Amino acid sequence: MASHSFSIPFDPKAISCVLSTPPLTSTNPPVSSKLIFTHGAGGTLVSPAIANFSSGFSRQLPVLCFQGNSNLGSRTKMFSAVISNQEAPTSLGGRSMGARAAVMAATDHTQHLVLISYPLHTGNQVRDQILYDISPSMKVIFVSGDRDSMCNMPKLDEVRSKMKCQTWKVVVEGADHGMDVKPKKLTEAVGIMTGEVVAGWIKGNDDSRREGRIFGDEDGEVKWTGWERAEKETAVSTKAKQESTMPEKTRSNYTITPNGKATVKSTTNSESTPKRPRSDTNVDNVEKKFASKRTRKTMDAVDKRYTKQDSVSGRTRAAKRAQPT
Repeated sequence: MASHSFSIPFDPKAISCVLSTPPLTSTNPPVSSKLIFTHGAGGTLVSPAIANFSSGFSRQLPVLCFQGNSNLGSRTKMFSAVISNQEAPTSLGGRSMGARAAVMAATDHTQHLVLISYPLHTGNQVRDQILYDISPSMKVIFVSGDRDSMCNMPKLDEVRSKMKCQTWKVVVEGADHGMDVKPKKLTEAVGIMTGEVVAGWIKGNDDSRREGRIFGDEDGEVKWTGWERAEKETAVSTKAKQESTMPEKTRSNYTITPNGKATVKSTTNSESTPKRPRSDTNVDNVEKKFASKRTRKTMDAVDKRYTKQDSVSGRTRAAKRAQPT
């Protein structure tokens, strides 16, 4: 990797830049396209997250990183100044606040947006509107750690599903918002790997495979899964494929679960053994049953009435006998 520093005029202060390019080899010829990239709110050009990413990215493509301040509006204007100074760059990116500035600075010439540790939410505020406003002609890649407190993965997937443009997602296992992982010795390798993955994505991407993971294995090596289909897309495609290969008669007796397994459909008693309509005989028997119940109730009431009358008559007769003559 070769790099050199220079400045770009900007009011009130010139913008410090570092251009990193791949080593020139027979298999790695010079290219004119480059990524314009910037750091987060509290970062610098020598911050580990920036240095590691640039190191990995510049193994394949040039990357120009510039120094900015912590004001979002000013950083966006700096982006515009750097873009104007270069030969129509087609790729913009940044990490954290720098990623937001990249989205806001995108032009009609922008083809790729690289959003590292995009701060999707802070407190109750969700910073999603500028993502929905991205042109459908652009392609966006998100790279975030699964321990990033400012980018909940389910929420990110929800936002991605509503965006008008095509999006890709790289999850860095065990990484926080600053792309730090444990053990700490793997942090540099993880940052370099993210740069290599993003550079490869800009060089060529597959619309049908949009998710992947970077992780450290048991031997302390950082690995990349490669691009995979999203879990939901895989389940849907597996279900469709299995159903299409089943005979029509068999297909109606099975259902495909989300994990792609075929299971026998459960049937209720009403489906397997329909109820037999009641015959007239059954109706007669039911009516007789209720009729006998009514009869028993009536007889019981009559018995009680006569018993009461008998008891009254008995008391009257006894009273008469007790009267003196």
